[in-house]
Amino acid sequence: MSGATYRAIEFCGTAIDALSIEGRLTMANMAIEAGAKNGIFAEDAKTRAYLAGRTDRRWEPLAADADARYERVVEIDAAGMGPVVAFPHLPGNVKPAREAGSIPVDQVVIGSCTNVRIEDLRLAAEVLRGRKVDKRVRCIIIPATPAVYRQAMKEGLFEVFLDAGAVISPPTCGPCLGGHMGILASGERCVSTTNRNFVGRMGARTSEIYLASPAVAAASAVAGKVADPSVVAGERTGGR
Repeated sequence: MSGATYRAIEFCGTAIDALSIEGRLTMANMAIEAGAKNGIFAEDAKTRAYLAGRTDRRWEPLAADADARYERVVEIDAAGMGPVVAFPHLPGNVKPAREAGSIPVDQVVIGSCTNVRIEDLRLAAEVLRGRKVDKRVRCIIIPATPAVYRQAMKEGLFEVFLDAGAVISPPTCGPCLGGHMGILASGERCVSTTNRNFVGRMGARTSEIYLASPAVAAASAVAGKVADPSVVAGERTGGR
């Protein structure tokens, strides 16, 4: 939580190169939760392709100097890394989703600026397609922007969500900061794709927030508890 206070984080490596711009935006967003002033990525072909359809302004690519010196270098082997969940009440309280145990949830929020671009909604729809949200769970889908909302509707993702029993909201911060569209009551638990799970962040101070990816959130909505997507998929295919 304080690993980069008042610093900048530069992300690089083969795992980063493979990420979409949407994935990089999520990491840049969450860099703030480590106390960083920003999270940055070097410009590449994906950056150029992303900007090509979004701006006609001239821009200058920036990259670190070849002989740049860093205060600290952290190397992470991402090979085989599975989905993780941030348990209450800090984004840094992270555990593998498979090791969550049996934690029942009352609500799932797939929304906010952090994690609900079009590729995120596609991931959630992949998990929810042909399945039903647990009858004890409120599942709320909140597309990040009007453009994402329109694209999801065009691709038929809304039909998948509605068939599963989810509710679709217009783009809004909503429950992320305790505003509306899913405020938690006392003692309730929520799996959320938002960026913070501090005490009282989404409602009652006695509620709990578990931060997760769209796929983990969707799987949790189906299972009625914090769940790994592969476990939910295995249940429908007889464990294969």
